[in-house]
Amino acid sequence: MLETRKERRMRSLLLFICIGFTIGALYYKYNNQKEISNPPLVTVLHQSLDKEDNPIIVLAKKQENNYILAEYEVQLNNNYLFKTMKAATLEGKPTKLSLDKESEGIWVEIDDEWNYFTSDFELAIRSPKYRERTSAEQSNIIVREERGRTIVQVEDKQLDLGERKIKQLYPLATDGSLWLVVTDQEIIISTT
Repeated sequence: MLETRKERRMRSLLLFICIGFTIGALYYKYNNQKEISNPPLVTVLHQSLDKEDNPIIVLAKKQENNYILAEYEVQLNNNYLFKTMKAATLEGKPTKLSLDKESEGIWVEIDDEWNYFTSDFELAIRSPKYRERTSAEQSNIIVREERGRTIVQVEDKQLDLGERKIKQLYPLATDGSLWLVVTDQEIIISTT
């Protein structure tokens, strides 16, 4: 049976509509997933004192179907590799992190309740009066946009973050030479 020109056009039109719908659905799904993913919560436990002293950070993030609390050493001599020191699974979604005033412990807010984790990431009872020590999030910074790029001015140094939108900025070194930058999509290490 021969296909007429009109039938061939109709078949081609239906094929292009199906392909267009599939591409549109995949594009929508990708953009929707990108917006849903939140950057992890971060705090700096230890700033580097020199090139031989690695900074230590704590992250609370979603990994697969669980939320985890993890401590990482940022290895300065190994391309800023994040080496996992310890990790624990959290019982709920973390919303805030805070350092302890007197210990190496971490406070994690889960479901509007603060939970204290010891330096070994064991859940423990501790008075809330020890919470609230914030890590060294930088407050004397100037963020500006130049031709679609985000430029961060910290004292006499500049960080060029490209097209990323900055959420938080933490010094990883006491001399201001190394920064942990939390953007709208990722965590990066930046040097000045």
